[in-house]
Amino acid sequence: MKIVDATTDLCSNHWDVYRKVKDTYSLWSAAYGSLTTEDFLKQLVALPETGVHAREIAEFLIRNPERWK
Repeated sequence: MKIVDATTDLCSNHWDVYRKVKDTYSLWSAAYGSLTTEDFLKQLVALPETGVHAREIAEFLIRNPERWK
């Protein structure tokens, strides 16, 4: 798969999911009030309905919090 974002080194599938995860954080943060990105990502990983790519991105961001931009 071709890398589409040089700063994150993500392919197009993972780049799309990365953007969706970030958009979802905004919604969750508004709903829960004060929600850290780490807490959000851990909750996302724990959900059984989270897709494979979303789980991979969430785990990647937990290990590499500096990539959350």
